[in-house]
Amino acid sequence: MSLFKKNSENENRKRLKKIFENVKVQNCPDGWEFKHFAVGGLTEIGFSYLNPDMLLVISSSGRGLFDCSNLTKIEKDYNNDFEIDYSELICYGIGELKDERIRVSGLHGGGLPLGNSNGDSLDVMALDWPDVDIIFQPEFSSFYSEKDVNKCCRIYKTGTLKAYGFSKIGNYFVIATSSDLLLFKKTK
Repeated sequence: MSLFKKNSENENRKRLKKIFENVKVQNCPDGWEFKHFAVGGLTEIGFSYLNPDMLLVISSSGRGLFDCSNLTKIEKDYNNDFEIDYSELICYGIGELKDERIRVSGLHGGGLPLGNSNGDSLDVMALDWPDVDIIFQPEFSSFYSEKDVNKCCRIYKTGTLKAYGFSKIGNYFVIATSSDLLLFKKTK
């Protein structure tokens, strides 16, 4: 690596760090509420397409079903005798979603939408890898923009990120690590 390239990378990292330091730290974005759930061995998550208020969570101890509209866990199936199609990233749900094939994201790939129709979005910054900060950006704002940086907030820091993103309808978003599930619901 040339000295010029190394110096450029250091300057870029310093520039990004300065931008990043201006983003406020806040547990929950304004206009949203959230609930934290401990889920040991979490591997994948997926929002139902047929019932967009429902979130399927897959872990080493089975599958759980969460109702995002009231931020509650409504069902748990401890049976590990289920299959995930890792080539299509699809798993059958449980309970009221038992007949639905749900697209999942997590340990084996995939992804959830990173924004919604209101212009809210999530971004990540990994200046201290393997720690990753998740940044909420409301209403088409960007933490990279000086005029927008005060609207954005760092909402979570983790070293074990499995998946994050919005539901199909955009009124919910989730952050999933190997041991935690943070479920957010829009309040206004």
